[in-house]
This record gives sequence, structure tokens and C-alpha cells, in this order.
Amino acid sequence: MNIASGIPKFFPLTMIQQEDNPYVRDDTMFIKVMVNFGNIPDRVLPYAISLNPGLPIPIQQKLIEQEIEEIEEKVPQQPHETDSYEYEFGCEDNSTR
Repeated sequence: MNIASGIPKFFPLTMIQQEDNPYVRDDTMFIKVMVNFGNIPDRVLPYAISLNPGLPIPIQQKLIEQEIEEIEEKVPQQPHETDSYEYEFGCEDNSTR
């Protein structure tokens, strides 16, 4: 049984060991991790997660901001959503450390 953060069967080993698994190639496991996406609306998360991780962070952030704007234009605000929301993306450049 795999245990991660106290959650039994977090990701079953049988899923990793499947033939033609897109996440395991040539004994290398590919994992995409997004951290601090709390400021991204739930409707935009699938889009944000599907972005190419090879794109530079500022480009990913711009694409996410554009998607948020498109969604806000398509979906009229509900009466209880009178506040305007500002989305900020933080990214520290750790390459100089």
C-alpha cells in the first residue's frame, strides 16, 4: 500500500506499472506539480493544469489570465458576486540562488 500524507492508496502502484503509461518512459517518471494555485478560480484549473509545463512561467500566467478574462466575459456575474476579483500570480526566481 502506498501512503502519501497519510492517505492510503494515494496512487496505486498498479497504475504506474501499466504498459504504455504516459507518465513513465525509459525508467523515468514524469510528474507535473502546481503549487499555490489558490488564486485561480475552479473553472480555470483544468485549463491551467493542461498548459505545457515547458512554457516559461510568465507565459503560463498570461495564458491563465486570458482564460479568466474569457470566462468572466462569457458568464454573467451572479447577483451575489458584485465584488471584483484580482488574480495575482507569484513566482520567485530561484535560479540566482
